[in-house]
Amino acid sequence: MKAKGLALLLILFPLHLMAEQVVDNKRCSSGLAIYIAGDYAKAFEVLKVEADNGLDCAQHWVARMYQMGHGIPMNKELSKTYYKLAAGQGFEQSILQLELLKNN
Repeated sequence: MKAKGLALLLILFPLHLMAEQVVDNKRCSSGLAIYIAGDYAKAFEVLKVEADNGLDCAQHWVARMYQMGHGIPMNKELSKTYYKLAAGQGFEQSILQLELLKNN
């Protein structure tokens, strides 16, 4: 009986995490919409607040903006810092980006 309960927990727990990520991505989406529209300075303003409040998707996009110099001066060190913050929360895109940066 305990094995079935544990199996059910292992199946359902990732669903909870995915639901949390969807909510966080919605919070991040206003900044991303501004970014996609090309107003990088305004997008940075919006995303930076969320990133500094611990939102992983915002940390990822702030890192990307520092990496590319979109709306702000390029800063590789701050880029790595924000990628590490997001990766530390399990944000897969940031984990992959850090691996790419290591190999280049």
